[in-house]
Amino acid sequence: MNNLPRLPSPLSVSVWRKRLEKTSAFIPMLLLAMLLWASFWLLRNAPQATPSQISAPPSQEPDYFASDFILKTYSLQGKLKSFLQGRTSAHYPDTLTNLIEQPVVHSVSSSGRITTAVAKRSLSNEDGSEIQLMGQAVVYKQGLSQQDPDITLRSEFIHLFANTDKLLTYAPVKIERGKNRFEGQNLKADNLNQRFFLQGRVKALLVPTQRP
Repeated sequence: MNNLPRLPSPLSVSVWRKRLEKTSAFIPMLLLAMLLWASFWLLRNAPQATPSQISAPPSQEPDYFASDFILKTYSLQGKLKSFLQGRTSAHYPDTLTNLIEQPVVHSVSSSGRITTAVAKRSLSNEDGSEIQLMGQAVVYKQGLSQQDPDITLRSEFIHLFANTDKLLTYAPVKIERGKNRFEGQNLKADNLNQRFFLQGRVKALLVPTQRP
C-alpha cells in the first residue's frame, strides 16, 4: 500500500514565510550597496584628463590677421554708418582687441555729420565702441552751419567713446574750431553737448565774428 506524500504542517509553512519576508527586506539594501560599490569603482578607474585636454588660457599672440582691408557698416535703412580702412589688423584673443596700423575711420551721425579719425595705429574693442588713436592722431568733425563750425583735434593720443560721442586725452592737444584755436595739456570732450574741458597751461586764440 502506497503512502501519500506528507503535507507540511501549517506551522512549518508559517516559519518559512517569515524567513522569506525577512530575507526579502534586505534585498533593496544589498542592491544599493552594489550600486555604490560600482560607482566607486568606476570613479577610481576612470581615465584622467591629459594636459592636452585641459583648456589653455587665451594666447597673447594674435589669432588672425587682415591686410589692406575696408570694413563698412550700414543702418537698417541701408545708409552708411561707418567706414574703416587700415593697412594691417591683428586680433588678440586674450584682451579681445584689434590693433590696426594706419587706420582711417569715418562715421556718419543721424544728423548727417561726418567724423573722420586718422592715426599711426589704433586699438579698439571688438564692437568698436571704444577706440584709442595713437601717434599723430587727428579727429575731424564736420560742421553743419556757421554757428556749428568744423572742429579738428590733434594729439599723440585720443580715446574715443562711440556710444556716448565723448573723447579724452591726457596728452597735449590742439583744437581748431572754425577760426578759433585752443591748446591744453589734456582734454575731456562731450561732442553731443558741445562741451570741451581743457586743463593745464591752456592757451586760446579767439577771433571775433564779423557782424553784417
